[in-house]
Amino acid sequence: MQRIMLALLIVLALAIPAHSANQLEIYNTGKEASKAGQIIWKLYGVGKVTEDIVIAPNGNLLLSMGSKLVCINPQGKMLWEAKGAGGTMGKPLPVPSGAIYTAGGSAVQEIKINGVSGWNYSIYAGTKGAKKEMLAGGAENIIYLPLPDALYAVDTSGHHAWILSPWESSEGNSTKVNNPKTFLTCIADKQACYVVYGEKKGYKLAAIDKQGKYLWSYWFGDITRAYLSFDNSGRLIASVSFKKGTAGNDSSKLNTCKLYCFQPTDGKTALWTSSFKISNELSSLYIAADNSIYVSGGSKLYAIEGSTGKRLWEDPLLKLVSPPVANPANGRIYAGSSDGVLYAVNKSGRMIWSRQLDGAVEMAPVISSDQYIYVITKKGNLYKIIDKYN
Repeated sequence: MQRIMLALLIVLALAIPAHSANQLEIYNTGKEASKAGQIIWKLYGVGKVTEDIVIAPNGNLLLSMGSKLVCINPQGKMLWEAKGAGGTMGKPLPVPSGAIYTAGGSAVQEIKINGVSGWNYSIYAGTKGAKKEMLAGGAENIIYLPLPDALYAVDTSGHHAWILSPWESSEGNSTKVNNPKTFLTCIADKQACYVVYGEKKGYKLAAIDKQGKYLWSYWFGDITRAYLSFDNSGRLIASVSFKKGTAGNDSSKLNTCKLYCFQPTDGKTALWTSSFKISNELSSLYIAADNSIYVSGGSKLYAIEGSTGKRLWEDPLLKLVSPPVANPANGRIYAGSSDGVLYAVNKSGRMIWSRQLDGAVEMAPVISSDQYIYVITKKGNLYKIIDKYN
């Protein structure tokens, strides 16, 4: 009897298709012709990504996976992987010259376009930095690295430019950092670096100019998540989610979340705010060419008018979890669900197609310059899809 059972198990195992790591499946174009969202290929076994996919200037895909960075070309071939300087690697920062900058282990690291390691600028020797480090690229070849004790500026040759320390002027006479800072997000333009940082008392948005001068700050309070982006007129847009029991929602089961619009030259007062009551948190932002803002939260996709903060529409999408992205060519917005569905929504907020994938789509889809959609699922499989809806 045992032999029979063993034989049956072997037969069943052989009958189930197995996919080795990095196996590429090319989809049949004939069978896909009737699909609005046509799958071009699927790359199995990429692994667990820890940041949204970034498309490099040469069209290759950059995937952060813990302490390493993986590069995949548009044909689904894995070109190289590079190990980070230490700790969890933040979102990579590619530049037009072909270099890629990453942060981890209190260091900034250069990775060449072919995956070869360049320079490594270490801030602390053998000491941990932030829980998950992040970079922002600014003007005059400056890279900003916020760490618990200070904001560091490094040039693109790997040399120290300047340091803002401590974060708070009130701590200037202290010989050590009594309240090391934590960070939720950072971004930079030609004039300054903008970072959301805080401690147990709460978080603030601060602007530090390209010479290291503290310009202004805006108090958010007790928040759990924040994202920053620039609109097409250079204004700073923040997506902020407040901790339950704060921001006037003590008796509500829903969270209070807000969008803020700031003038980067003086952000002490918001130009406008837009409030949401949702069951979870607001996602990162996507800002379209017409300055429309798209954001997801509470299984809904929202469209916001960028000039006023007025809500244009909201579209409930079952189990929506990923941040949205929009296609500049046709204005369609794409986002994914926890049960593996990729949604396509038009500029009026109407869903026009959906496509079932093999696992939860938690990271934002990305769109290449030739309008292909790249999506990675929680199972670690990467898809290349084209929108063929007319």
